[in-house]
This record gives sequence, C-alpha cells and structure tokens, in this order.
Amino acid sequence: EDIGRRNAFLEALEDTFVRWPLEIKDRVKELCGNSGDILIKRGERIYVESSYKYGDGSASALARSTGLIHLAQWQDSFDYYMLNLFRKPPTTMSPPRAMESSSFDKWSEPTHRVRMMLQQPLDLGAQSRYPTIPTLPEWQHLWSSWDTLVLHIIPRRCLHDRPIDLRHPFIFYLGHVPAFADIHMAAAENLPLTEPQSYALWFERGIDPNIEDPSICHSHSEVPKEWPLLDDILAYRDRVRMRFTNWLDAYEKGGRRAEAGAARHVWMAFEHEALHFETLLYMVLQMKPGDIQPPIESSFAPLGGRQPRESWVRYSGGYDLVFGLAGDNESEMQGQDLPSGHVFGWDNESPQIRISLEPFSIRSQPITNGEYLAFLQAISSELVDSLVPQSWISLDQEPALSGDYGVRTVVGTPSITTTEAAMWPVCVSQKQANAYAKWSGKRLPTEAEWIHASRTYHLARAQATGNRKAEFAECETIDGFLDLTKTGSMLQQPYDMFVPSDANIDLASWHPQPVAADEATFIGSAWEWTSTPFYPHDGFKPSAMYPGYSADFFDSFSDQDSTHYVVQGGSYATHRRLAHRQTFRNWYQRGYPYVLATFRLIE
Repeated sequence: EDIGRRNAFLEALEDTFVRWPLEIKDRVKELCGNSGDILIKRGERIYVESSYKYGDGSASALARSTGLIHLAQWQDSFDYYMLNLFRKPPTTMSPPRAMESSSFDKWSEPTHRVRMMLQQPLDLGAQSRYPTIPTLPEWQHLWSSWDTLVLHIIPRRCLHDRPIDLRHPFIFYLGHVPAFADIHMAAAENLPLTEPQSYALWFERGIDPNIEDPSICHSHSEVPKEWPLLDDILAYRDRVRMRFTNWLDAYEKGGRRAEAGAARHVWMAFEHEALHFETLLYMVLQMKPGDIQPPIESSFAPLGGRQPRESWVRYSGGYDLVFGLAGDNESEMQGQDLPSGHVFGWDNESPQIRISLEPFSIRSQPITNGEYLAFLQAISSELVDSLVPQSWISLDQEPALSGDYGVRTVVGTPSITTTEAAMWPVCVSQKQANAYAKWSGKRLPTEAEWIHASRTYHLARAQATGNRKAEFAECETIDGFLDLTKTGSMLQQPYDMFVPSDANIDLASWHPQPVAADEATFIGSAWEWTSTPFYPHDGFKPSAMYPGYSADFFDSFSDQDSTHYVVQGGSYATHRRLAHRQTFRNWYQRGYPYVLATFRLIE
C-alpha cells in the first residue's frame, strides 16, 4: 500500500453457489472441462484486478520523471477520483529522469514501468538530485537541441549574419561552444587540445560590449580575418563531442575515477553550452521572421477574456534569508576524489550569505504584453519609442501604438491584441521594467526577495495537500503557512525540486505561455529582473578554471548606476538543471533589450 497499489476482490458474505446459465453451460464445459456448480465459501474472495492509485503530488512526480507536460487536472464532486491530462513536449533539452525514492526497492514491477514518488503527503525529505556530472544522455539531448537551433532554425545562408550588432555572427557560436568544451576537456584529461588547435584562439571567448559605450569590452578571442568553413567547424565539433563521449563512457561504464577538478571541467562545459543555447536563441529572435525556419508547426489561441485579475502574495519577513551555495570550494577540492552527491556552482554562487528580510508583498504574476501595451498607451508619446520592447515586432505600417504588434518567436509572431500572446509575460530590458514600475507606483524585487518568494511559495504549494489545501488558500502570509523550524533547511537546498512540473522551461514550449490566473508562477517562460546590481557575495573567490566568468562583469560598489543586474528564475529555453538550481545567478546589462527577461512588482 505504501507505493499506491490497490487490489480489488469480490468477497462472499455467506456460502454461495455459482450456477452457470443453461445457454452457456456447454461452452463453459468446452473451455474449462467442467460446468458443474461452484461453491464459494463465506470469506473467500475472487480476485478482480490490481491497480495503482496516485495522490495529489504524484501527477507532478510523473511529469518530472518522464518529461511529460502536466496540462490539467479534474476532480469528481466527491473528491474520490482525479483525471490528469499530460502531453509530450515538442522537444526537450533533457532526457526523462527517474525520481529517487526509498520506496522503489519495494516495487517489483518490470523496469520499463514509470517509477514515481508516491509518498502522501509529499515527503519533503525525499529530494531528487541531479547527477553531479551530466550523463551522456543529458549531453546527447542538449546536442540535439543545439543542432536543431543552429542547423535547422537558422538557414545556412544566414550563419554569417549579426542580427544584434553587439554580438559576433552566428558562425562564431558554432565554433565557440565546442572550443570552450575542448579547452576544459583537455584540462580534465591533461592532454593536448583537439586539432586544429587554432580554433581555441579564435573561438574561446566572445564579445559582450557595454551597450552604452561599445568601446568598453572585456578581453576576448582574436577575431580571424575570415571565419573557417562551416563543414570544417562541424567536423571539429564532432571530434570534440566524441572526446566527451569517450570520457563519459569511461566514467559511467568503465569505472573511471572522478577527480573533482576534472569533473568540474566537464560540468562547466555542459552548463556553458546550455547557457549559450539561450544566447543564440534570443539572437535568432531578432532575425527577419521570414528568414527563420520554424522547428515545429504551431498555432496560437485567440485572445479570450480579460487580463488575469491582479493578485499579491504576502511574506511576513523579520528574519535572515540564507542563500548561496555551500561547500563548493574549487581550490580545496582540486586533486580530491569527487564527493558523492556534490553540487557544482559557478563562482558567483558562493559562499553562502545572509540577508535580512522585511515584510513585503509580491505580485503573483509577471507583467503581461497586454498590460505593458496599456502602459505605453497611457504615457507621453515622447517616451514611447525608447520603451517599446525589442521582443515585439510591428505587424503593420501604422505609427507606433496605432497599429498592432506581434511577439517574436521561432514559430511565428502572434498578435498581442488578438491572440494568447497578450497574456504572455512581456520581455523587456531592466530600464523598461523600471519605467513601468515607477509609473505604477511600485518597484522591482531585490534578488533576496525574489528568491525567498519563489522557493517558499513552491515549498508551501507542495505541502498544501489534503486538509492543508484550504489552509494554504486562506493563509495571510506564505512563510506563516510554513513551519520554518521544520522546513527551513529545505529552503537552503541547492535544488528547488518543488518547481511545478508544468513550468515552461527546458523547451516545454518554443515560446512563452500565458500567466496563471489562479496561483503564483515564478519559474518559466522568461527570466525575471531584480533591482539588485550584479555584485559578488562577501568572500567571493574567482574561479581559477574560468576567472573572468563573473569578475569581468561585477560592478563597483561605488557605482551610482550599475551596468549589470541580477535576473532570477528561467525562461522557456533554460535547461532544467539551471532552472531548478536555486543558487544559480544570471545577469544582463540593464539596458540590454533582447534577452528573455520579464518582471513583476513589489509593494
């Protein structure tokens, strides 16, 4: 019963004779060799079936363990039964992942059956974790997604285009990702670079100049007079991928010892590729829509009804928030065996710090395209040009705001006045987000407020099962609903495994999804801007393996107007490892208008 299995029987309440009807008696004798009466004694049972009955949390567990998207759930009027609807995602950056649970040892079903976490109420101690080193299937899914983007969605004739002037042409990134990976694999193996070694000089690091003054830029690779031929770059990519495949095979199947430094190099190459998938995608979105080759056929629902009613979630505060990654000291781990269950992070995630939190209320939903359009229509026309998002594209030749706009996606440009895109989170720069916040009399959340709001809401939602559903719906504050003396340690775990299973991440969709009308959503569709400049944690140490990853972009504490600001959460193109690791910090220039980043308000 502890794994949800239920056996159904018919039980005789008294001695009972079963007599076959005359019209089938001969057939029964032919099949069974006997058609005489059957005596069922009192207490004897006739087996009917075995089935598995799953509770509230199991639908989420099923989605997480299979990669399916949980779309909807219906319940009967007596709360006895539930019907769940799932769909297969059009593509994914990650393979399906089995959930870990102590109850699996008791399940003797065939191995091809879906294994689920079945404890009810949800067992907060049975946290799933990702393998420290990404597995070969994870790499293969990521490579497949990358190839779909660079070799299908982008036509070959466009690979030398630069839709964003502040970035290299597409062709650079086809060489950059394998070159970066090869540099780290060579370090992991203590062996030479893959040939041609000149690719490491040309492709090691790209450009990200200051948007206000492009002459200000961090150190980067030498730009060749002419980029190598595409077929040569792809051949190089394949040799690097084979190098990783061989290393992972030796580790996963051959019992290769995992030294912590080598493992970190391999992990770093994986997350770097996942991050650059998003970089390339938002560059693709600035192409002419007619040049983009859609990966799937897609349609958009017509706009039905008004914008969701604005709602707020309250937090009592009055205590310190601990966030950041603990126990991931790169220099101390170098040369040591990889500890079991270790979680790697980038240098800006460490060490852990404490931030005092005051009471606050945060909006349940990010600002939508429809709401942002209403804002533009309400302000002075002189300000409009600088505030129209680059994520929009004019659908007609009318003057600004007189006509219609569409949202840029790789599967079309749906109208923000007539389709579901009106309900999608709007993607804007931090400057544009601040302008909206100022107009509304609110502000953007700090990094600490956003992290606390997100992870406590997810944990509370996971606990709100059975009799606690009503309590959760009526609670005054989210942190008041939680018993932080018992569950506070869960909030400091590296991974937030209570992110809803239907979160729009990991290419569950090739575009944003409408904001939820009935509950808060923090992860998915788009990153979210904060008001926190990208500063290092106290005690920060730059990574020796990649010293410029964070340090080149930190702003001085003396700056009155910082350049880079922290974004949190994750977009529809964010790999699930990144979206689930609640210590991960991403950042962009505050005026950079191209990224998949939205915002919500605080009061």
